[in-house]
Amino acid sequence: MKMSIAQKFYCALVLPLIGVSFVVTLMTHNGLESNAADLADSLRLQGKAHSILSYLQTQDEASMALLIDPNQLEVFSPKKIGAYDDHKSLLAELKLEVKSENIAQMVKELQNFDEQNLRPIDTKILELLFDNVDAARSLYFSSYEPMRVKYEEKIRALAALFDKNVETETERMRSRNFISIIQISLALLLGIGVVGTAITVLARQIEKSDSNTKSLLGALNEGLFFFDSKGIIPEERSQALKRIIPGSEKIRDLKEFVGAYSETPVANVQICLDMLWNNDTNEFMSDFESTVTFLPKRITTTDSKIIKLEYREIKSKNMTLERVVVVATDITERLRNEREATVQAERVRKISKAAGSRESYLNFINEAISIFKSADSIVNSPADPLLLKQLQRDLHTLKGSVATFEFNGLASEFHALESKLEEDSLVTPAVVQSWSYIKDQWKFETSDVAQVLGLESNRDAVSIAASKFKGLVEHAITSNDTALQNKLQDALRYPPSEVLAKYQTYIAKLSEKFDEKNVQISFQPDCSDVSYAEIQRLDSSFVHIFRNCFDHGIEDKEERNRIGKNSCGTISCAVYRTKNDWLHVIIKDDGNGIDGDRLADKAVAAGVWDKAKRAAATYQQKIELIFEANMSTRDIVTELSGRGVGMDAVAQALKKLGGTISIHSQRGLGTQFELDIPSSDTRESLNQLRLSEAS
Repeated sequence: MKMSIAQKFYCALVLPLIGVSFVVTLMTHNGLESNAADLADSLRLQGKAHSILSYLQTQDEASMALLIDPNQLEVFSPKKIGAYDDHKSLLAELKLEVKSENIAQMVKELQNFDEQNLRPIDTKILELLFDNVDAARSLYFSSYEPMRVKYEEKIRALAALFDKNVETETERMRSRNFISIIQISLALLLGIGVVGTAITVLARQIEKSDSNTKSLLGALNEGLFFFDSKGIIPEERSQALKRIIPGSEKIRDLKEFVGAYSETPVANVQICLDMLWNNDTNEFMSDFESTVTFLPKRITTTDSKIIKLEYREIKSKNMTLERVVVVATDITERLRNEREATVQAERVRKISKAAGSRESYLNFINEAISIFKSADSIVNSPADPLLLKQLQRDLHTLKGSVATFEFNGLASEFHALESKLEEDSLVTPAVVQSWSYIKDQWKFETSDVAQVLGLESNRDAVSIAASKFKGLVEHAITSNDTALQNKLQDALRYPPSEVLAKYQTYIAKLSEKFDEKNVQISFQPDCSDVSYAEIQRLDSSFVHIFRNCFDHGIEDKEERNRIGKNSCGTISCAVYRTKNDWLHVIIKDDGNGIDGDRLADKAVAAGVWDKAKRAAATYQQKIELIFEANMSTRDIVTELSGRGVGMDAVAQALKKLGGTISIHSQRGLGTQFELDIPSSDTRESLNQLRLSEAS
């Protein structure tokens, strides 16, 4: 049977074309897969370099939080240590994985810089954190921060090298793919005449598709799309774009995109396109970086995320602009962290400034309060134009005053309010609203500083220069004036509610973190005064006891309501000085008491007791097991307890000082700890103070 022309064409051309196309596709895919592996290696190293920068930022945020409140050590220390270990591990991995000797040397220099410059200072800051927090802050800003900045610059330089490597590898991949396709095409042309033409077209399509694939690889988890000289956005885009910019998957035009997500005038899009491409010749005609400034750099999505947009050019073989790739990155969390870091840094500066000159700070507060009252009365009765001038003078004075003590955010608010008054020449509702915000912010920020430094409880205190007080100490010791020594030591003693205030803050923060509980610390009114040095000797012990009361003693709010207790649990604290000058400290919670039988069962299971001793033990003997090593009523280890080391450490610390601790507990009513702490010799205490001042 004769074959029709169509059948002959099908057998002679179409079938071979299908077969050859399949073979070419398979060969090209294998080549591209091999080339993509090299690019993936470069991208992986690039990702590690940028991860190191992220871990460095996490370390810095944790350090800043610790400087602000050393009592957050248990919260932020694991984050700081974890981030440091991760960044150190990544550096070690980079050193092993990089092929360039120059880059390997850079990584080694980074490791040496960290070990020799940053770590010693950081360790010293942690040592000072609880003994002299002001010294720790000073050391951080004077020594550690400059070194950290240098270290970050070195890491950024390393990251820049990896960024350059990714660009280089991408270009190499493009070149290798093109060469591979040309080779395959030439081979096919030698064997198949007519079919070779079709294969060339196929190869070009594969090359163009590969260009898009490389760009997608380069963006990793970032949103990515393209636009051409007409502003058309093709369907090919990264999967992450839909998540980063919801709704963008339906947009096919750059003008539509800009109009939907940005306040940038839509007309700017056409201006940019005209400048990038000459519509008559389709040639690249304007500096790329300058021209894309007509397009938005940031947009806000419908779910209030802030997205950074970057524009990168894709050129054809003859170096004309072919398309523009847009990379979208969600920077919402980063901006939030930067704002929080700025606020925390300002808070540290405010507290340090106030701590360095308390008397000047209190004078500033009193003067500012007086001016606030004057301004407030004018805002509430703004009819007199002369009073409006006075209000402007008051705002200007306050702006300068608050900036002097590092209230920079408030200074900016005052400046903005001054501008509003100048524009309107009267007290408008907007002025009243701004003034109300400033008053609230002033109250919040000054209260924060006062709470950290204990200024509210020290309103009647008298400041004395450290050098003068040191002179009195020197005189008391060298002249062996016992009476003066006793007076000086008494001058260093304060009410327990002030000395132990940081533990109130610690428990309050635990209540915020563990919302199922609400616990507060109260102090008995008839307590004896104590010095910071006396309490500092057992600082970690007090942390263990208060945490034990919070975690083991006080019930959850729901449980307390069920059994008829106040939902807010109370830890009461009292400090008394005995005749021999010992301290008798009583810490009691109104919780559920200790389950003695549970402790006894654990003692038997651990081999501390045998069954006979358990059977014969009294309730008091059972609850005293809390001071044994590795004994806890918890079955699992949590962030707060379960390891059985807290109360054991307390007992050992008191024993080392020559003191004692006892415990009393009643099921349903609570637990009471009583600590007897020997006093330190007056002369020895003052001599230690003298030596610490000298250092």
